[in-house]
Amino acid sequence: MGTQQLQNLSPAALGGITSNQLGALPPTAMKAFDAKDLGAMPPQAFAGMEAAQVKNLDPKAVAGMGAQQINQLPPDAFKAMGTQQLQNLSPAALGGITSNQLGALPPTAMKAFDAKDLGAMPSAVFSAMAPNQMTNLAASAVAGMKPDQLVQLPSQVVGSMKPDQLKAIKPEAFAGMKPEQLGALKPSQGRSLTVTQLQALSPEQAAAIPQAVLDRMTAAQKNALPKVNP
Repeated sequence: MGTQQLQNLSPAALGGITSNQLGALPPTAMKAFDAKDLGAMPPQAFAGMEAAQVKNLDPKAVAGMGAQQINQLPPDAFKAMGTQQLQNLSPAALGGITSNQLGALPPTAMKAFDAKDLGAMPSAVFSAMAPNQMTNLAASAVAGMKPDQLVQLPSQVVGSMKPDQLKAIKPEAFAGMKPEQLGALKPSQGRSLTVTQLQALSPEQAAAIPQAVLDRMTAAQKNALPKVNP
C-alpha cells in the first residue's frame, strides 16, 4: 500500500492490523498515520515495529498511543524515539513503559521527561536506570518521583545525582530510601541534602550515611539527623 492508500484507511479498519503487517511496512509509510490511526491499532501489532519505522512516525501521531501499545514496543524500537516524540507521549501512555525500554534509552533522551511523566511510570522500571540517564533528568522531573519509585534506583544512580536533583526529592520520598542507597552518597553531595529530608530519616538510615558525607554537612544538617542508636 502507498501513503495515500494508508491515509485513506479508517481508524476502524486499522484496528485489524497485525504485527506482521505493521512490521512489513516500509519505514516511510509510517508518515501516513496520525494519532487516531495509532490509537486504533491493537497493542499486539506494535510488537512488530522496528526502529526505522518509529523514527518516521509523526511526533503528533505518537500522542495517540496508549499504555498497552507502548508496552508492546520492542526496546530497540522504543529507544529510536526522538525527543519530540517522547515529549508527546502522555503520562498515561508512559504507564506502560517496561524496564528494558527505559534502560535502552540513550541518556540525552531523559531530557524529554517531566515530573508527571516520571510519576506515571511503573516503579519497577527505575531499577533499570543508569547513572548517565539520571544525570540528564531535569531536577524538576526528579521532584515527581514517588517513594516506591525512588527506592528502586540502583545505589550507583543515587551516588551520581546532581545537587539540584537531590534537593528536589520530596522529604516523604527521601524517607523511603534504603540504607544501601544512602551509603552510596558522595562527599560532594553532602550539602545538597535539605534539613527536611534529613529529618525524615530513621536512625538506621542516618547511620548508613558515610562519615565523609557527614563531614561535609553544615551544623544545621547534622542537627536535623535523628540520633543514631549506639
